[in-house]
Amino acid sequence: MKLNKILITGGAGFIGSALVSKLSNRTNNKIFVLDINKPKVTLDAKYELMDIRSKGVREYLNQIKPNTIIHLAAQASVAISAKDPVLDNDINVGGSLNLLNSSQGLNLDHFVFFSTGGAIYGEEIGKKFNEDDKVNPKSPYGISKSNFESYLNYYSTKQNLLSTIIRPSNVYGPGQNPDGEAGVVSIFGKKMLNGQPVTIFGSGNEYRDYIYVRDVVNFVEEVVSKKISGTYNVCYGEIATTLEIFKYLAKIINYEKAPVMSKTREGDIFGINLDNSKALKASEWSPETSLMSGLRDTIEYLKKNKDL
Repeated sequence: MKLNKILITGGAGFIGSALVSKLSNRTNNKIFVLDINKPKVTLDAKYELMDIRSKGVREYLNQIKPNTIIHLAAQASVAISAKDPVLDNDINVGGSLNLLNSSQGLNLDHFVFFSTGGAIYGEEIGKKFNEDDKVNPKSPYGISKSNFESYLNYYSTKQNLLSTIIRPSNVYGPGQNPDGEAGVVSIFGKKMLNGQPVTIFGSGNEYRDYIYVRDVVNFVEEVVSKKISGTYNVCYGEIATTLEIFKYLAKIINYEKAPVMSKTREGDIFGINLDNSKALKASEWSPETSLMSGLRDTIEYLKKNKDL
């Protein structure tokens, strides 16, 4: 069986770590990780501490010669992108282009890019967006992801490179940073467990599609193992409001404080609902973890890792 050398950028992060854990279980996979952070857990992979904007990326790729690149490394906060769009563009477009351009001439088989489903389409209340809908991002983060999608499609055609674009909805689950700018489930969960006030930005009626991290990773495994190309919304298929997420978590934790309501943050949209039928048809994948089950698993993880 042919050895598949897989490079995962951002592999020390939330989704990346789950992906490393999943893909390293296959005997024909050898996993490499490029990240600016050290991994929080020990996984079966070779880690390289490096920024995707570094000039050393080309030398590193020439050294390991990956067959597949799964690109997750990014500036991933809509709020930060609104505050510093230059930084957002520098990482998400400049760094991604550095990685893609550095991979040329390596006989790369497959380039998988984690874009965004939540921030790329804009918003149209009541609409369920599919991959054929026009993108209309409302934040620098969404713009940068959309721009690199265009660059990847250009390179894919020019170099005859198999490429896949993943547009995930709001991913949550064990391992998500509860102290970051993004990740409402883990942020709410940690604050509730510590008895601290929880802030909701907006009216609380804002809605998203929440998908459990394991379900996302399972789809990517299908994409990599079966060489599936194209652009795919990866989501659970149902929406929940921010206030509903608050209430579900409060019930699980027995948290009795009312939320603190604050104004909407710049770049945030009111609602996004995604259609995952293309992903369902292209593979044997389907999301398996219900929202309540995933929320409980996330809270159990936070309870066991209070030092996070």
